[in-house]
Amino acid sequence: MAGSLLAADPIVSSFKTRYETAKLNFIQSAEAMPAEAMDYKLTPVQRSFGDWISHTAGMNYSTCAGMAGKPTPSHEAAKATTKPAIEKVIRESFAYCDSVIASMTDAQALTEVTIGNRKILPVDSMIGYIANLNAHYGNMVGYMRMKGVVPPSTARAAKKK
Repeated sequence: MAGSLLAADPIVSSFKTRYETAKLNFIQSAEAMPAEAMDYKLTPVQRSFGDWISHTAGMNYSTCAGMAGKPTPSHEAAKATTKPAIEKVIRESFAYCDSVIASMTDAQALTEVTIGNRKILPVDSMIGYIANLNAHYGNMVGYMRMKGVVPPSTARAAKKK
């Protein structure tokens, strides 16, 4: 047990575990929600379900670029309105993050980077990123339940029983 806690890059390793779960939640949510429900809103002033996915895709690009100390790359997340386009942008945004995270080490996570005129530690962005992914997914769960869709995290937990 103590040996596993002393594995190389334990900060990034712990982050990756939580990131992979969040990524799965978003990709499976986009797949599970029917096409006709992508524009569904719980109330008129809230984002639609599809907007939550597209918004998260945009956040993926900006946050992961920030972790790498790079400018946000050009992307099409805000233009996605159909189910196929929404599924595509969320997958592409996570693929971009995968490329950033794959090479991340604890040393890099603890080395200051500059984003615009701010200096940050990537580990700060990593923690905030997981919190934001979980908050966005938590919002989306209500939408799925209202449309009779079992949230992916619930479906996976039920399979384990």
